[in-house]
Amino acid sequence: MKIAALLMAAGIAVAAVGCSAGGDSSGEQAPKAAATTAAQPKAASTNLRPTADKVVSVDWLAGKTSDPSVVSIDLRTKEKYDAGHIPGAVWIATSEFNQKQGDITELAAADQIATALGKAGIKPTDTIVLYDDQGSLWSTRVTWSLDVYGHKDTRVLNGTWTAWAAANKPVSTEASTRAATQYAFATQPNSAIVVNMEQMVKAVGDPSKIVCDSRTADEYTGRDLRAPAKSGGHVPGALNVAYSDAVAKSGEFLPVDELRKLYDTAGIKAADDQTIFTYCQSGIRAAHAWFVLKHLIGYQNVAVYDGSWEEWGARSDTKIEGSRS
Repeated sequence: MKIAALLMAAGIAVAAVGCSAGGDSSGEQAPKAAATTAAQPKAASTNLRPTADKVVSVDWLAGKTSDPSVVSIDLRTKEKYDAGHIPGAVWIATSEFNQKQGDITELAAADQIATALGKAGIKPTDTIVLYDDQGSLWSTRVTWSLDVYGHKDTRVLNGTWTAWAAANKPVSTEASTRAATQYAFATQPNSAIVVNMEQMVKAVGDPSKIVCDSRTADEYTGRDLRAPAKSGGHVPGALNVAYSDAVAKSGEFLPVDELRKLYDTAGIKAADDQTIFTYCQSGIRAAHAWFVLKHLIGYQNVAVYDGSWEEWGARSDTKIEGSRS
């Protein structure tokens, strides 16, 4: 079932916004991205509104480990969690937030995610803090997932587990003892931050849309072709900023002014009436770009194409720039 169908099943249509990413199991630093020369006809927004408190520091979280209303979710492997984690953190497999439909990785259904949160003892009123060890790659993907379905307070630990360990903060090997809950999402899914393939097709050549390819430069040009895609290259007109370029070597997000410069230089400068679509190989890196553009830089209209290149590059009827092979 496509993400569009999941949202339709929940009684809401998918809005014509967003784009997606993929090949996202690694947090390695990618080469600096190459941008196309496609001109943007409108001036960039001067009314950027970053989301306050969406990113938290190690010191902030260290002061909240005894607060039962603040729940950390460890998104590393179970082996790493068992070897040592942030005190009080729960472990949830990243697969609980995704599902495979054939060869395509997509957002899991609301019921699946709600069940996983309930088993971990999380309530809708809790503040969730997410951390991984891959430059916030999975933390931002899960943030997007929870934003789609409506958890009210989701945050990302800046610097990930790497920063926690480097700061010599307390580490626990005790599994969480939080009692299970009957978690349920209380709102309809937020269709404004999700797009499907049909909407991406319509976005090509549409001046009200800016498409951001968050893969590596080699994937963007088609030199690096990853299954199940059969063709390499990129969506016509897409501008390339590798997700990893937004993360410092320390694992922390770059300062906001550097993030804005990074995307501005690539031509990703949206006016207030434009929407930015992000995509990658499978929608994971695209969610990282979505998080940076929406919550850190402050663009209001950003969405993820969840099917990403796994879907686009596997079709024979899609338009591609680069090397269709």
